[in-house]
Amino acid sequence: MDEKRILFIIKERKVCGIKSASYGLVNSAQFVANALIKRGIDAKVVQVVDNNFIDKEVHNYKPTHCFIEALWVTPSKFVELAPLHPNVKWIIRIHSMVPFLVSEGMSFDWINEYQKLRTERGINLYVSCNNDKMYKDLSSVYKDILYYPNIYDPNYDVVGEKIEVNKSEGVLNVGAFGALRVLKNHCQQAFWSIDFANKINKTLHFHINVSEHEVEETSPVLKNLRCIFKNSNHKLIEHPWMAHENFIQLVKQMDFGVQLSFSETFCIVAFDFVGMKVPVIVSQDINNIDPKLTVNLSCPDDVYKAMSLCMNKNIKNKLIRKNTELLKKYNLFACGYWLHTLSSF
Repeated sequence: MDEKRILFIIKERKVCGIKSASYGLVNSAQFVANALIKRGIDAKVVQVVDNNFIDKEVHNYKPTHCFIEALWVTPSKFVELAPLHPNVKWIIRIHSMVPFLVSEGMSFDWINEYQKLRTERGINLYVSCNNDKMYKDLSSVYKDILYYPNIYDPNYDVVGEKIEVNKSEGVLNVGAFGALRVLKNHCQQAFWSIDFANKINKTLHFHINVSEHEVEETSPVLKNLRCIFKNSNHKLIEHPWMAHENFIQLVKQMDFGVQLSFSETFCIVAFDFVGMKVPVIVSQDINNIDPKLTVNLSCPDDVYKAMSLCMNKNIKNKLIRKNTELLKKYNLFACGYWLHTLSSF
C-alpha cells in the first residue's frame, strides 16, 4: 500500500465551556485511528471550532485522505479547500440513519450539493456511511457512495477512575447510557426496567448520561425521565459525560445495559458493555450482539426475557463470551475493509 495519511476532523463540542473529548463522534473516530495506527497507517483525530479551521489542520498534517465526521461542513467550504489541497481526498462520513438525518433540514440538500461538486466541478469529495444498511439506502439514490464501518478499538491501557455505584443486593443497576435523543428511546426503556425491577423485587437504579448539551438540546427527554422516577420508589441516576477510560469503569459496575434504540448505525455504548464483560440488551437496529439479547421493540415480553437471562448467573457468562466473539469477528472484518479500501482509493 502506498503511504497513506488519514486525518479525521470533528466539529468541536463544549461541555461546561470546555472542549469535550468524550462524546460519540470523538470516540468513534479515535477507535478507527487506533486500529489504523496499529496496522502501520498514519492517522490523527482533531477537533476544530468551525469550517474556517480545517485548512490549517490539513496544511499541517498533509493527509492523503481527510474524513469529515458527520454533516457539518457547508458545501461551499469545499470549493475553497479543494484548490488549496488538490491531492487530498475528502470524505464526508455519515454516522446517522435516515430517521436521524431528516431531523436536520439541510441533510439531503447538502448531500446533493456534495455530489454536484464531484460530478460537475471535479472536486475529490465523496459521501460515505458507517452502516451497511444506510449505505444501501443512499446508493439507491446517489452514485459513488462509500462505506467505511466503525471499529471498536479503545485504549484499555489507560485505567480510568472508579465511579461509586450502589451495589447492594436489593438494587438493580441498569445502564441506559448515551445521548438523550427521542429515537434513543430512553423513556420506554425506563418503564420496562422499572417493571422488571418490580417483578424481581429490587429497587431500580437507572443510570444515564447528562450534560449541559443534553439539557439544552433534548430537555423533553430528560424532563420526562425525571418525572417518571419522581412518582416511583426507583431512582434515576444522572452521570456527567466523562472521558472514555472513566466511563467504562462505570459500565463495568452495571448488572446489564439497555440500548433499545429505534435507530442506530453503530452503538459504541453497546460495545463498551461487551468490552467490560457486562451483558447488554439491544434493539434489532444494533448488530453483532447475541440474538438472545437482541429484541423486537414491539414485544415487551422479549425485553423481559432478555433481562431475566442477564440476571441468570449460569447463562450470563455464556452471553458475555458470545458477545466477545461476535465483536472480535466484526472488528476483523472492519479493519480488513478499511485496509482494502484505502489501498485502492
